[in-house]
Amino acid sequence: MIHCRVRLLSLLLACLCGLTATGQSQPESGAIAWIGDDPVLASEIDLLVHRRGLAATDLNANPTLRSAIANVLVRRHLALAALRDQSGKAGAAIIDDAIQAWQQQVLASGKTLEEFAAQQQSDVAALQAEVAWLSLWNDYLRVRLNDANLQRFFETRSSLYDGTQVDVSQIFLSDPAQLEALEKIADRIRSDEITFADAAAEHSQAGSADDGGRIGWIGADGDLPAVVAEAALMADPNTLLPIVRSGLGLHLVYVHVKRNEERSFADLTDHRRLRRDAADFLFEHLVDRGQALHDVRWQEGQSERPLGR
Repeated sequence: MIHCRVRLLSLLLACLCGLTATGQSQPESGAIAWIGDDPVLASEIDLLVHRRGLAATDLNANPTLRSAIANVLVRRHLALAALRDQSGKAGAAIIDDAIQAWQQQVLASGKTLEEFAAQQQSDVAALQAEVAWLSLWNDYLRVRLNDANLQRFFETRSSLYDGTQVDVSQIFLSDPAQLEALEKIADRIRSDEITFADAAAEHSQAGSADDGGRIGWIGADGDLPAVVAEAALMADPNTLLPIVRSGLGLHLVYVHVKRNEERSFADLTDHRRLRRDAADFLFEHLVDRGQALHDVRWQEGQSERPLGR
């Protein structure tokens, strides 16, 4: 028993000695990008692939998927950089404590950190980076997502949560490269050169084209992508929206009528969607702040992607 305890203590001390002041080991190679001087590791891609139930063969067959995952990780590191900047020594202590607690938990299970990492299809550095992110992000959400802030968030976009519905039509094009063509169609509609319905019948690739693009009434949880529904619900009636880009393609939407339910924050019985959206909003703000304060450098040969959603 004494020998086992000595072995565990030795392993723990060895791991702790390999940590920087911010709680993460800094390997010399294997980076796909850097946020300032901090690396984004290729092994973090492997870990995220494992977390999402994918396999390495999925990445090999789809290079675009690997690039997308790399983009997710770079955005996460940008948000983490912003959190570190604003939390200072207190944030560094949170990360250090979380990593030490994680190490102790792994070692107490009878595995080395390397053995545990191998089970996750990754390495120790990637797991420590994940722990660092989750510890600081969850602490940030704990502080920021209180009832007062949630109510303020609700009031700035209440139509997304109070049961508001809009009657809409859309022109949909699947190819983002057709943005200029869709902008010309929008200009023709605005100048009354063509009606929205006729333009939809002629150009839209959605199933609603035969109905002049008419979709009908939608709410926050309708059939349209969330980013499109959000734009429509926050618009005034009789409005042609700016073109909205979603993961499916390009959407030109016309809002015919708006029906308000006008529920208050106090009327909400389920805050889960509100909390999720507020967390997404905070994350995007952190990414923007991190990008403003830190340079992003991609490793040569990596596919650089725009850092949008």
